[in-house]
Amino acid sequence: MNLAGELNPAQVKAVSYVDGPLLVLAGAGSGKTRVLTYRIAYLVEHLGIDPYHILAVTFTNKAAAEMKDRIDRMLGQGDVPQWVGTFHSLSARILRREAETLGFRRDFAIYDGDDQLALIRRMMKDLEISEKRHSPEAVRSFISGAKDQLVSPAEYKAQHTDFFEQQVVARVYEAYQRTLADCNAMDFDDLIMRLAVGYATHPDLLNRYQERFQYILVDEYQDTNRAQYEWINLLARKYRNLCVVGDDDQSIYAWRGADIRNILEFEKDYPEAQVVRLEQNYRSTRLILKAGNEVIRNNKGRKGKELWTDNPAGEKIGLVETMDDRDEARWISRKIQEMRNGSGRVLRDFTLLYRTNAQSRTLEDELRRAGLPYVIVGGVRFYERKEVKDVLAYLKILVNGRDVVSFRRMVNTPARGIGAVSVSRVEQLAGKRGMDYLEALYHAGEAGVSGKAQRAALQLGEFLLRLRSLLAEISGAEAARRVLEKTGYLRELELEAVKNVDAETRVQNVNELMAALEEATERPEEGKSAVGLEGFLEEVALVTDIDRWDESVDCVTLMTLHNAKGLEFPIVFITGMEDGLFPISRAMESLTDLEEERRLCYVGITRARDQLFLTHANLRRRFGGTQSSLRSRFIDEIPDDLVSRESTGRSYSRSSWPKEEKATATPFEDDITSPRIVQTPTGQVRISQGQDVKHPIWGKGRIIQVAGSGDDLRATIRFSDTIKKVIVKYAALEMI
Repeated sequence: MNLAGELNPAQVKAVSYVDGPLLVLAGAGSGKTRVLTYRIAYLVEHLGIDPYHILAVTFTNKAAAEMKDRIDRMLGQGDVPQWVGTFHSLSARILRREAETLGFRRDFAIYDGDDQLALIRRMMKDLEISEKRHSPEAVRSFISGAKDQLVSPAEYKAQHTDFFEQQVVARVYEAYQRTLADCNAMDFDDLIMRLAVGYATHPDLLNRYQERFQYILVDEYQDTNRAQYEWINLLARKYRNLCVVGDDDQSIYAWRGADIRNILEFEKDYPEAQVVRLEQNYRSTRLILKAGNEVIRNNKGRKGKELWTDNPAGEKIGLVETMDDRDEARWISRKIQEMRNGSGRVLRDFTLLYRTNAQSRTLEDELRRAGLPYVIVGGVRFYERKEVKDVLAYLKILVNGRDVVSFRRMVNTPARGIGAVSVSRVEQLAGKRGMDYLEALYHAGEAGVSGKAQRAALQLGEFLLRLRSLLAEISGAEAARRVLEKTGYLRELELEAVKNVDAETRVQNVNELMAALEEATERPEEGKSAVGLEGFLEEVALVTDIDRWDESVDCVTLMTLHNAKGLEFPIVFITGMEDGLFPISRAMESLTDLEEERRLCYVGITRARDQLFLTHANLRRRFGGTQSSLRSRFIDEIPDDLVSRESTGRSYSRSSWPKEEKATATPFEDDITSPRIVQTPTGQVRISQGQDVKHPIWGKGRIIQVAGSGDDLRATIRFSDTIKKVIVKYAALEMI
């Protein structure tokens, strides 16, 4: 391994510094995965470190697989560390090993988002909490946030005594955790929380894994939450050989608990830490990179670095103003066709990024009209589709007979005459007798279930108990085949597909699930071992949208900006670049939130390798109506010499407003960008969105929203370090 010949000087430093903590600030496209893999290879090959003592943590299964593959090519399969994976997959693996020490069973189920929501709804119903007054999704979010902060139900209840909403969450949280334990199940957040708490409360367990993992590497450290932070730092406390790689400029997940302070304050946690900045970008053209640098330098909460590249200057950034969102989508589809025909580009070269999932609809419509095939990354995930979850519920209940969510899903699917009352009686019997749900089904008559329901319950229980007894002898795929044959589930779908094209899609999804089961449990890929049914179900529970994305398929890719992180594409369109949409409206009154939106913009810009287009519309259909828009402030942070401007037609932007004060109307009566006239103590003032103003206290600013009329005319103004709402008549604003 010739480090000097294969890496740049900063990368060499990051790879070869191994005596103590290391913070690698890796800018976009600077080769951080290369650094991580070379560092592992360096530890093993040059320093003779046993791979047994190396732990590498990533944020996606895709990144973990890529890292393993690269290390394998460098060292050979025998020297690849066995503990390379995501926080969740590594935690699940350790928890299954240490289940008895931590007080639960090894065969616990892992509940995904839908399972969590189903259980929370059940808890709310049992507690007589109205879903109309308290959103189950919001309750789930609060519970998840508590677990991210390592707050137990008892602690949450003690900390939140003031607000009724929080008291409701506390009641549900307590019941939810109790029921999870009864079901021998954990949700995603439990996987991290249980292990972090386990390390803190079981010194022998912690010491055992500290000795095991003497060299720790963590990717995307800026995205860690409090629980993940504790998980890592407890392990690293003994030997302090912790290498974290990340980019504070790409911290975009605060909304799901990520704490940027973890990377910004790393040197406070480890005063002896070495800091290496990777600033050479290997991905983007110089113009694209400069645009990203110019945008992100407006953030104050950052370590600071200046990316550079030896790549060509490249094409100017296309800045496209359109009349409305339909016009925007139409322009994009035409541009793709033009570039495809004129420069020989293939469809997989084009990626459309947007701030919110709702924006994809119009884009999809126009791509379909143009006959351009596309794939959405981040829509309904394959393993969250109803028919897939139905079949998986049977397999989950075989592995964990106490899984109430899976039991309720499969017990009358397809319909077999076991109604809600009968299901409730079976569940009560299971609770009283201390048996699992399959055993309770077999004894349904003792629960008071009679007639057709009793016969159906007995047959189902008998079949599943017999199948469960065979799991050690048959593959997971064979178990699924027997379920489909005995229950008639697939046969019903196939009959329905004769009349309903949607049912045909569901049939295809079940067949794809069977193919996945066969591949994993019967015919694994070369170099891999077959897994048991339990292992397959765990992999399924932890899979993400990006893990299933096949970038080799020749079609246009659509995804949110959040999903695009860590990826790169030849040609990128960032759509909907308008204040209120991107940055999102809720972030425009908080500088902290606004800086995260700017980081998201930086992430979007730096995904592009060859060409970048930024599009915005003067009108956009949102919330059931049409609203006028002002181009995103992030566009204004890109120097004019980096962009090439284009407009699709008649424009209603600020530059085209009539010069005469009397002409205050626009072709759209509800256009909130239209100028307003208000009488102030110093005379008449003409005011509008986008107007630059000066305030005697806050200084220069720009109006980002105007509402009301006459004496009640209000303006929201963005100043350099704050956002303020004022009544224009009394605000003493000076127009500039």
